[in-house]
Amino acid sequence: MYGRTGRAVQVSSSDEVVLSADVQGATTFQLVECRARDTVSEALRPRCVSMMDANRTDWYVRHRDYYLRVDPEYNTDDRPLFELDSSFIMHSDTFYADHYALESLNHRNLYIMTHDDGRLAIVQRNNIADYYDAASFRVYDYNTSSTFFGFVYDTVQICRQF
Repeated sequence: MYGRTGRAVQVSSSDEVVLSADVQGATTFQLVECRARDTVSEALRPRCVSMMDANRTDWYVRHRDYYLRVDPEYNTDDRPLFELDSSFIMHSDTFYADHYALESLNHRNLYIMTHDDGRLAIVQRNNIADYYDAASFRVYDYNTSSTFFGFVYDTVQICRQF
């Protein structure tokens, strides 16, 4: 993932999902089956995804107090909440053609976007251009070698395009 200024999205030493100081070292996430798949309507299942850190098995991007971080699935007191917090609906062409937006499954109408302080969070949808810019992503290095429930899952890097 890359921010508006071209800075790479990385997982910090405190496991927060943040923008780095430059374009180097983007963290690669693997799209996997939606962790909260059983709570999603059949119509949404093909677009529901979870993102696992490609370098740490079973560590997932999730939101906690609205900010994104990477946490291990085995270190939670509330597994159902963890599964909801780490599940997102992937929308194509929502704000811009050839771009994706990621909506929180358990906080509908809140999308992943970059804050001015560099942290990524889920934020209520707002119909203004600045929001559209901060919540739109491009998918790069998308490997289509495997499929699951009608959606292609594999290693991806997502890049904000401005």
